[in-house]
Amino acid sequence: MYISMLVSFALSLFLSYILIPRFINMLLKAKIVCENYKLEMIPTSVGLVFVFVQVITLGLMEIVLGFNDNFFLVYLLGFIFIGFLGLLDDLIGSKYIKGLRGHIKALFHGEITTGALKAIFGFFISLVTSSILSTSFVDFVINTFVIGLFTNFINLFDLRPGRAAKMFIFLAIILLIANINNKYAYIIWSFFGILIPYINLDLKARAMMGDVGSNTLGYTLGVFAVTSFHITGKLIILILLVIFHILSEKVSFSKVIENNRFLKFLDMIGRYENDKL
Repeated sequence: MYISMLVSFALSLFLSYILIPRFINMLLKAKIVCENYKLEMIPTSVGLVFVFVQVITLGLMEIVLGFNDNFFLVYLLGFIFIGFLGLLDDLIGSKYIKGLRGHIKALFHGEITTGALKAIFGFFISLVTSSILSTSFVDFVINTFVIGLFTNFINLFDLRPGRAAKMFIFLAIILLIANINNKYAYIIWSFFGILIPYINLDLKARAMMGDVGSNTLGYTLGVFAVTSFHITGKLIILILLVIFHILSEKVSFSKVIENNRFLKFLDMIGRYENDKL
């Protein structure tokens, strides 16, 4: 167990240091750029490298360590499709329709948006993943919504430099400490390896992970949560996720962070001193 965590972390760290600058150059040459909150044009969808590194890392671990476990294949297939949906939203998504409710309204008015596609097919991926990982019908329902809501959760905070990565690290540490089963912790540790070379670029507003990054981070947390807790723990997680998603439609988390000295302090760690919200 500990060997798999160490190997996944080391492999992802090594691959990320090599691939991240090369992916950024590729995105810049292809003009895959986006205006950040300071109105600067920077490379976006850098989270695409998360997909490649995670697939290579876990693929090599399967070859060398031979897990012979359905979990490995289920996680990676869902992970790749979630990454594809996020990338689609990054590249051709509408910037004028905000929030899940906005995309659903557009759908009812006959307009298909990438946000709606991401919500619908993301939920379908959660259904398929959950159907394989669950042990009962009740477990299946809870797991589906935990994975689906977690997939979108990190994206709710991806509005300022480094915030999504910090939220992932914070939640990942909580889940690692609180869980009863560390069997699949390597999917979290591999992301720690990815984020170490990446997070400084995000904090300095030199790159954006995009939905392809935030959605794969969220999906990973969701899958880890449903495979690491009893049904009571998962139900608590689900209730918290539902509450946060309801609040996100009514409250600006950025304003909440800005108006709270402690949260603002945490949000500003690693960012430029003159970087204002």
